[in-house]
Amino acid sequence: MSQVEAPQAPAADPAAFFAAPPSTPFDLVQAHKRFMADADSTDKFESAVREARAGGNNTMAALGSWVVGDYAKALEAVEGDSELSVFITGMSHYEMGQYDLAVNTFSGCEKSGDTALAAATLHALLGANNTEGFEKAHGSAKLDAADTLYFAARVLEIERNYEAAMAKLEEVIELDPEHFAGRFRLAYRADLFGDDEAAIRLYESFLLTRPIPVSVLVNLGVLYEDRNDFERACGCFGAVLRRDPNNALARLFFTDSHDSLDMFYDENLELKEDQLMKVLRTPISDFELSVRARNCLSNMDIKSLGDLVSHSEPELLEFKNFGETSLNEIKRVLTQKGLRLGMRREDGSFIIPEEFDAARSVDLEAELAWLGPLSEEMREALELQISTLNLSVRCHRALVERLNLQRVGDILLYSEEDLLGMPNFGITSLNELQNKLVDFGLRLRSGRGEEYTGE
Repeated sequence: MSQVEAPQAPAADPAAFFAAPPSTPFDLVQAHKRFMADADSTDKFESAVREARAGGNNTMAALGSWVVGDYAKALEAVEGDSELSVFITGMSHYEMGQYDLAVNTFSGCEKSGDTALAAATLHALLGANNTEGFEKAHGSAKLDAADTLYFAARVLEIERNYEAAMAKLEEVIELDPEHFAGRFRLAYRADLFGDDEAAIRLYESFLLTRPIPVSVLVNLGVLYEDRNDFERACGCFGAVLRRDPNNALARLFFTDSHDSLDMFYDENLELKEDQLMKVLRTPISDFELSVRARNCLSNMDIKSLGDLVSHSEPELLEFKNFGETSLNEIKRVLTQKGLRLGMRREDGSFIIPEEFDAARSVDLEAELAWLGPLSEEMREALELQISTLNLSVRCHRALVERLNLQRVGDILLYSEEDLLGMPNFGITSLNELQNKLVDFGLRLRSGRGEEYTGE
């Protein structure tokens, strides 16, 4: 029986918000969760907020601007000194990193009967590193169950009892899986403890949140940069700058990542081009083709893969006796190598297709002929995953994340000089790798053109 997907919940109607706007901080937080829950609801709500601003309705403009994360506009429009106005003002300062202003705005609000306002006061004090003020306010703050656990965890952190704090944060998430501060703090702690995988997983869980918090984007961008994933890092920092062009920290990080991205592509592109040219020199005779296809290519004087990908589909189909059947046959061959027709540019160079995998597109044993005859144990070792080598984090990242290698044999396609030319891969990493390879009877080429001599 085929499964039927459950229908998605309809997008929240902004008309309900503006017809009966929130009157308390708690209600405003709930509205944020409801209207920022999915892209459709967010788009409709943002459009309604723009109309409210254009209509000069400051009250609705302040409420709506805060919900969509446009904190500067929320501050411009907010009026009065009600608890709701204080909450919008203080939390807007907080989200913009103006923690001292937030603390001043929330002065005494920890005693409020509104749990959202009381929690916001404690968040502001922690943001301003006012530990003494936080501990004093925490004792009298009225909080909901999840926030009670969360701020108890923060007290444990202040006492440097980090293990207990992490356990308490786990309780927060178990009680309220959507608790933003609890999830963020878990990610932050995982990052500090060096558990990058957990930190990234937790931070990435916020990417469906609208608006994505600046703190999430900055911290996630730094983690991506540490993993040499400069493209994603630039995406995170760029998202912050689109929202706040004056964010100096995001600007600094974006510049560093962008410069590294350029350097990364320049170095890896050269290595990938070398592998592509080796593949393109492969003779057509190496492939199992039908007699018709082989004869057609021979008549066209197409002798190698390089000759073949220099032609487009229309050009091949113009040749006599070369039809769709032969075309599909050679396209399957090219696909297996990550290649396609029409790769040759007008200047004679070749386009590198995105699907081209340098390591998988070569005859590994042929490329490693310089090693000499391979034993069965060596062949098995070449097919092992790189993770089985138990390399250091730095060395593993350079091979798996930067060069996108998977098998031990893929590593041997690069020489010592190739690897030492990469950023963050020094002689220590090289020696570590060489020692691991020796255990399997393998080694790297020095880069000086050594060949097996049979001696």
